[in-house]
Amino acid sequence: MTAKPASETVRSPGWIAALVAVVGVLGFVYAGLLAYSYGKWITPDYSHGFLVPLFAGYLAWMLRAWAPTDLQWPDPRGLAFVAGGSLLFVVAGRLNIAKEWLQGGSLVLNLCGAALLLGGAGALRWLWPSLVFLMFMFPLPYDVEHRLGWPLQKVAAMGSEFTLQTLGYPTFREGVILHVQDHVLEVQNACNGLSMLLTFFTLSAALAIVVHRPWLDRVIIILSAVPIAILSNVIRIAVTGVLYNEAGRELGDKVFHDFAGWMMMPLAFGALLLELKLLDWVLLEDLGKASREEVIKNVASKPAYLFMTDFPAADGGGVKPAPANPPRGSGR
Repeated sequence: MTAKPASETVRSPGWIAALVAVVGVLGFVYAGLLAYSYGKWITPDYSHGFLVPLFAGYLAWMLRAWAPTDLQWPDPRGLAFVAGGSLLFVVAGRLNIAKEWLQGGSLVLNLCGAALLLGGAGALRWLWPSLVFLMFMFPLPYDVEHRLGWPLQKVAAMGSEFTLQTLGYPTFREGVILHVQDHVLEVQNACNGLSMLLTFFTLSAALAIVVHRPWLDRVIIILSAVPIAILSNVIRIAVTGVLYNEAGRELGDKVFHDFAGWMMMPLAFGALLLELKLLDWVLLEDLGKASREEVIKNVASKPAYLFMTDFPAADGGGVKPAPANPPRGSGR
């Protein structure tokens, strides 16, 4: 079928009826999965699930320059995605292995198929980053949580033991149980940091997508999700140990299970913003030669210049001073 202007296509009765039908079928088939996911989102450690669809919509708006001006529909190639997504949905339900997570993947495949079916290749090329990002809203498979939970519990307990001892609280550890003075604090499976790791990967990936940074910066931002998750979880447990001894167990339990869980996302976001500032400070895009005068002039605003060595000029002839404010607003 010949492509027609997008404004004309989306106003046609046939296209509107097809869109309503697709939304209705997907809503009916995946109602159970979305209800299960909602039950996870209302817990502190998976609360990022509410933000994932919103960010996916923002990402589509941010990439609106990729939106096609002409739509070709129906594009039968979209049926291949629909067939694959439907097969994955059925197989995951029958085998019951990573069921919800795989069915989440089948929803993404079906949405990609719907985009291709209703808008052609141009619509899929525009929307696929937003649709793939939706995978972050589905909880990790139970087997993954079960296999990785114990090692992460031990890491959290060891880090918290060291932190509390450093703060002056007599603490010793038995497995994942911390004895903090007269109180016993168990690092439970729900607080092993795995679910927070998924939250922090979501935030890191979202930030890496939206910031205009070199690829090296973006890779560092995504990889930093692991140490940030570990550090945040250790802080959460250590603060609970302090509250147990200073304010009582009741307040400590409330902070540990409720308030601290909700505060992990703001803490992670603040850590990521701090990381961006550090990258501005440490990584320089211009490798030109910095003169003594330039270093003295700019050291107040860019202390990193104190540690710079001389680099040959990029054009190979002569030298050039490092700029006062190295540009970091665009990707490489």
